[in-house]
Amino acid sequence: MRALARHYPDQVKLTEHADGRLTAVNEITSMRDFVEGERIKELDGVGITVQVLSAPQIYMKLDQHLPEICRLVNDGFAESCRRFPDRFKAFAHLPFNDMNLATKEMARALDQLGLAGIGITTSVGGHYLDEPQFEPFWAEANRRRVPVFMHPWLGGCYRDSERASVLSFPFDTTLAITRLISRGLYDRYPNVVIIASHLGGTLPFLIHRIDTGLNSRGAPDYSWKISRPPSDYVKKLYVDTAMSWSRAAFNCARDVFGIDRIVLGTDHFNPNGFLKRTVDFIDSLDLSAAQREMVYHHTAERILSNQG
Repeated sequence: MRALARHYPDQVKLTEHADGRLTAVNEITSMRDFVEGERIKELDGVGITVQVLSAPQIYMKLDQHLPEICRLVNDGFAESCRRFPDRFKAFAHLPFNDMNLATKEMARALDQLGLAGIGITTSVGGHYLDEPQFEPFWAEANRRRVPVFMHPWLGGCYRDSERASVLSFPFDTTLAITRLISRGLYDRYPNVVIIASHLGGTLPFLIHRIDTGLNSRGAPDYSWKISRPPSDYVKKLYVDTAMSWSRAAFNCARDVFGIDRIVLGTDHFNPNGFLKRTVDFIDSLDLSAAQREMVYHHTAERILSNQG
């Protein structure tokens, strides 16, 4: 948090409270410093045994500061996982400003620090990850079969005064995944495992409309590199339940992805009530005991063991 405020003073405002705690505020959200004991108490309160940590807020720019920030985050996560191995796992973050550094940090984070996967955002510094510059990352993620968790961030396409986290985030997830699929990611790298947050944005609702882009009337779209409709590929995607407290939305996602492709996600970065609200929502759904256990932990265990 101090590094973010130091490198991006126009975007991140840091407040140090009398008790020594920190709060950082950027253009989208506020962040409190992570205290392991407090977080474990919150998890215990709703019966969550293991939480997977990530920090999508760091991907504000593709610049020379990103390697330092990623190392700080990854080292901090690794320390928490070492201290509380039964309570925390973590997704590593990579300096996408330099693909050579990114693949090296991936190896360090996974092989030396023992982190469980990679955390990315829908776009980084205004660049979507289907662009050719990110190809080495996807090649290595495919080789390792490592889970890649995608959380939305402020995309370059959003131009409005509404809060980006309310509307832009699910739109950007939809755009990012559609671009990856339509540019042939799964054809080139069939072992890539992607987990998209928030039930995949608006993908469940729009996927068959997106299919029409394959054979749309008028001039062909030469950027699309697939021969099958996106709805065929989207079945390879996993999605989480963060901020998705709608039965209709959940049922739509279940119909599109399958119940075995939905995992627990809570978007819990500050004390916000999302943990309990999400658990209560899943408990209220018309699911069998086996299906509920699948959402809560069985599918996640399979993914994190590189069997996705």
